[in-house]
Amino acid sequence: MSPHHVTNGAGRRETGRRLGRTALAALLVSVGATGSLAGAVSVAGAAGNGSVTGSSSPGVSSSGLVLSDPTGNHHHYRHGAVPRIVSSTRLRAASSKITSMAITSKTLTYGGGLTAGGLVKAGVTTGQPKVYLVFYGSQWGTETTTGSGAAAFSQDPNALAPALQAFYGGLGTDGEQWSGIVTQYCDGVAVGAPTCNSSSANILYPAGGVLAGVWYDNSGGATAGATAGATGHQLAAESEAAATHFGNTDQASNRDAQYVIASPTGSNPDGWANPSNGYCAYHDDTHDSFIDGGGAVGGPILAFTNMPYVPDAGSSCGAGSVNNPGTLDGATEAASHEYGETLTDQFPENNPPGGWSNSLGAEIGDRCAYIPAPIAGAAYNLTLATGTVAVQGLWSNAANSGKGGCVQSAPVDRFPPTVTSFTPAAAPAGATVSITGVNLSGATAVTFHGTPATVVSDTGAAVVAVVPAGATKGPLSVQTPGGTASSTKSFTPQPTVVSFSPASGPVGTTVAISGSGLASAKKVTVNGKKATIVLDSAAHLVIIVPAKASSGLLMVQAVGGKAFSVSPFTVT
Repeated sequence: MSPHHVTNGAGRRETGRRLGRTALAALLVSVGATGSLAGAVSVAGAAGNGSVTGSSSPGVSSSGLVLSDPTGNHHHYRHGAVPRIVSSTRLRAASSKITSMAITSKTLTYGGGLTAGGLVKAGVTTGQPKVYLVFYGSQWGTETTTGSGAAAFSQDPNALAPALQAFYGGLGTDGEQWSGIVTQYCDGVAVGAPTCNSSSANILYPAGGVLAGVWYDNSGGATAGATAGATGHQLAAESEAAATHFGNTDQASNRDAQYVIASPTGSNPDGWANPSNGYCAYHDDTHDSFIDGGGAVGGPILAFTNMPYVPDAGSSCGAGSVNNPGTLDGATEAASHEYGETLTDQFPENNPPGGWSNSLGAEIGDRCAYIPAPIAGAAYNLTLATGTVAVQGLWSNAANSGKGGCVQSAPVDRFPPTVTSFTPAAAPAGATVSITGVNLSGATAVTFHGTPATVVSDTGAAVVAVVPAGATKGPLSVQTPGGTASSTKSFTPQPTVVSFSPASGPVGTTVAISGSGLASAKKVTVNGKKATIVLDSAAHLVIIVPAKASSGLLMVQAVGGKAFSVSPFTVT
């Protein structure tokens, strides 16, 4: 599962903790396979209402599972790898020491958000998640389109391609709360912290799906890689090629992105079918120097998932774990596992990973893989607007009153918003203003000194809004489901003159001027001659044409500066 690497004083890499974690995973899965909790661990219930319990019974007699060791044989880069079920066995004893460790070592803590690639505060995905799905190699066959518009392929016997698109495309729809589990995790807290706070940048609830693009790469290089069984390096290189294909050529455009490289049936990407250290999927990033076949790849640091043709593994990767026959159960469960882990540990090549993992190196999906019903947190069918897919439960630190546990869903974790700044400090109506802060996602309203504005976009760190015509000088406010926050400084609307009526008249004529930012106008002139102001508001002024005025432009001087009419007023 997700390995932590420890380097000792002599520069040697220690792997003892990884082996212990594998033994622990095997024990937990063996208990989960039968639903028996005797002498083992019960994970927390759905929605966080269950409990974590342990028994010191010296022995257990129940059917269990033996798992592969995906990170064995120095495959240290297979972060969050879903192991294969190798066989069933009989457990003769369950160590109370292992049981105790399973309870006390599960809480996920923050790793600091640093990457070997030089990124800071990059432990988790903090903007709208974006998944780019790549079908790798011409062995997928002829591309067609389903009735729902999803890409489909002639050599996809189990319809894996539409199922993956249904999963990624449907997240954040129909009020599903599986996606709410990850929103409790964040960047910006102390290393080792188990919880987030109001000043941290939390993972967002996805807005109406995360599928940002689909690419069928049937080029010669991709086909050769898929045929030969792509190395980890080739998969990383394919991710960089995908980023270029989708126009994401700099680091900023990839900050909240992940690339899922799906290999065709019959292929063997990065030795996934190996009987001892095979796996069902894993995630990593392209700058991980330990990747087999050539190490790190140049270009922006990208998060990617190696998604083999999981149905080929059948029950070894969870087929039939939720449905009957459930051919795709294990595939979409593996996709959910790696998606959740990429969100919470986006660029894991640092040592230790900068995102969220426990003291044994396990991430949010590792602790909850292969849990069957009726055990709490089991894999289950998630209903989305795009269809129903099987997903696994994820680890929640907040479950069981903060003791943690595997859950199937959770409310969206929202902290009160904070506004720290905005730019520009002054602008006319119709211009956009970027308001920065924390916990600003899901903005339901933005006001300029009480005047409602149109929201153009929002993320956890910034909201962009349009200056309304009726704005007056004062603070900006942002309202989210977590509360309302206001700026400490005032925004100043710059005046504009849009029109005036009548267009002509003698001295003493009353002229109505329409525009924006006109409140508390200090001065109005007609071709340089100061006029009397009868009435003023943010959007309207009424003046009297002064004596000795001649034909010319109207000028309004207000709090935010000066504005001139486009056409002249004619004095008759």
